[in-house]
Amino acid sequence: MIRRVTTDATTGPTGRVLRILPFLLAILLVALSTGWMASPAGADGGSASLGLIAQSPWIDDDGDLALQLRITGDANDTRLRLGLHRPVDRRGLLALGNDPILSAPETTLTIDVADVINSAGVASLTLPVGPDGILRSRPGQVSPLTVELVAADGHLLDRLVTPVVHLPIVPAGEAAAQRPLLVGISLDIDGPPPLRPDGRIELDEATVRHLRAVVDAVGAHPGAPVDVRLPPATIAGLARSDDLAHARLLTDLATAVRAGGLHLRSSPFVTADPEAWRQAGRSDVHRDLLDHGDRVLTEHLGAVPDRTVTVLEPTAVPSTLDLLNRLGTAHHVVSADRLDPRPITASHGSTHPARLLDSAGVAHPALVADPDLARHLVDPRGSVSAAQQLVADLALLAWSDPTVTRTAVITMPDGLAIDGLTLDLVLGALEDAPFLHLQSLPDLFVASLTADAAAAITYDLWPDPVTPVSRRATDRSLAETTVAAYTAMLGGPHPDAAALNDLLEVTAAAELDGDAMGAYLSAVYSTVSGVLDAFTTPSDQSVRLTARRADLPFTIHNGLDTDARVVLVLQSDGRLDFPEGDAIEAVLAPGRNRIAVPVRARTSGDARLQVTVRSPDDARLLQLRSTQLMVRTTSLPGVGVALFVGALAVLAIWWVRSARLRSARPRPGETP
Repeated sequence: MIRRVTTDATTGPTGRVLRILPFLLAILLVALSTGWMASPAGADGGSASLGLIAQSPWIDDDGDLALQLRITGDANDTRLRLGLHRPVDRRGLLALGNDPILSAPETTLTIDVADVINSAGVASLTLPVGPDGILRSRPGQVSPLTVELVAADGHLLDRLVTPVVHLPIVPAGEAAAQRPLLVGISLDIDGPPPLRPDGRIELDEATVRHLRAVVDAVGAHPGAPVDVRLPPATIAGLARSDDLAHARLLTDLATAVRAGGLHLRSSPFVTADPEAWRQAGRSDVHRDLLDHGDRVLTEHLGAVPDRTVTVLEPTAVPSTLDLLNRLGTAHHVVSADRLDPRPITASHGSTHPARLLDSAGVAHPALVADPDLARHLVDPRGSVSAAQQLVADLALLAWSDPTVTRTAVITMPDGLAIDGLTLDLVLGALEDAPFLHLQSLPDLFVASLTADAAAAITYDLWPDPVTPVSRRATDRSLAETTVAAYTAMLGGPHPDAAALNDLLEVTAAAELDGDAMGAYLSAVYSTVSGVLDAFTTPSDQSVRLTARRADLPFTIHNGLDTDARVVLVLQSDGRLDFPEGDAIEAVLAPGRNRIAVPVRARTSGDARLQVTVRSPDDARLLQLRSTQLMVRTTSLPGVGVALFVGALAVLAIWWVRSARLRSARPRPGETP
């Protein structure tokens, strides 16, 4: 888009043209180098086409409308037929995006293409527009302008429609009472996590391009704040990348954040729907992702993300508000499509503050994002058309009641990324628009609620269905338990365990389907299985006991390069007792380890002892090794003493009985 000019195509530039000439040339160079143009609309066919590549965003009461049109194909003996139609309201403006059938224009103008086209195929026009202009328009109106490319025989080759914004005349005494429309722009940048199951970092090119486009546009317009939700996993990937372009992007992002052009909103480490995880009974997953995302953004961008404002997901319900409130959210932005009753576009209901009720009936302040504003940003007719439609729409909102403070929140349609050139043109126009004032979302809430909190309207939420994550949550829970057991075996936080937690965290990403998630889980289980194989014991360990109670030597080899904490679980066939319990905690140093196992034999002979080496977590989930020992008891002194004492007792009894019998017999010579 270009600024207002006050000359026509044949008379030479004035002072105002000179001021905007660099901006005009920059847009023209972009158009010529990229082939940027609007898609043909309403053409009957032919050998030439028409595209809008620059336009004055608005005109004042004494201004002219500047247009630049790109004409491709055979333009010999063709004419441009321009017509300005009667003004439209917002409903009529929104209809312009669907190749509308307009009534006859109120004023028309015909120009020979040969008189205005240059060697690059660009036609530059400066058109007097106003109450007394060639194209008649009144201040404070938005009027459709049709531009038609017509062959010499009258055949219509192509046609486009663009709105013309004519600024109102504000009397000097009323200027103080005029309140600009407060506008906030919020962008959500998501993307698949760069961490691959094999540990490689592979950044998503589309996400990186989107980040670069946003940071370039914001850097070019420091006076236009933009709220943004960045993908922390991608930011972490940029920090780990060896690509200089990635390093520059990260530096530029940090610069834009510190300068205030980018206002960071809190974001989960990977894309996640809080309501889906709440319904799966794992709200803690979203909480942990949010905490990790905040740490990453703070570390690499030098600013703590703002949790006080959340742009609600389409699936949000009252219970979602409860969850987000516990996580630090105080204000919400909600799409008008998700409200019941839906704000009526024609009455500009989306510009008033709102209240949303949580599951307990508590009201939460909210602002309404108008999806019609968002749709302008992806206009298929090109960046200039997108920016011009948005400016015209905001003008109609601002002028509908300029004595009341109202807000407009612009977000992106779900699943779409804003074009960098479109954002650049939008920010360039909105930061200078006299009827608008750009603000960050927190400032927007303060201004809106302070100005007229009583005007807030209470709505119910009308959510989209949730994509269930119950199966994903179950699979993740099993893997979490495995990683927790592995971490306990390593004695707490450890780089090897952290690597597995990184893989595990990625499994929550909404961009992953079941197969992709399975690859990450398989990588986790494979790593843990490989660790278990690092522990070995001799195939046949046998011990001979010569005492009733002794310490059995148990040998195990730790093949890791770090200490491992384990629990030895003891089981016997009933012939052995364990005086210090059937579980022994031990720390295995790298290499060969010899552990004393206290036992007590109940009887002599052979006994079997099963020793199972497990992880030290509460569930003792991981079994590192299990082996059986043969314990042979050959002499038990305690038993021998008991037998000796028993033998003496038997001998004593026998001797006493024998003595009595001898004394009872008659001696020789005695009469019985």
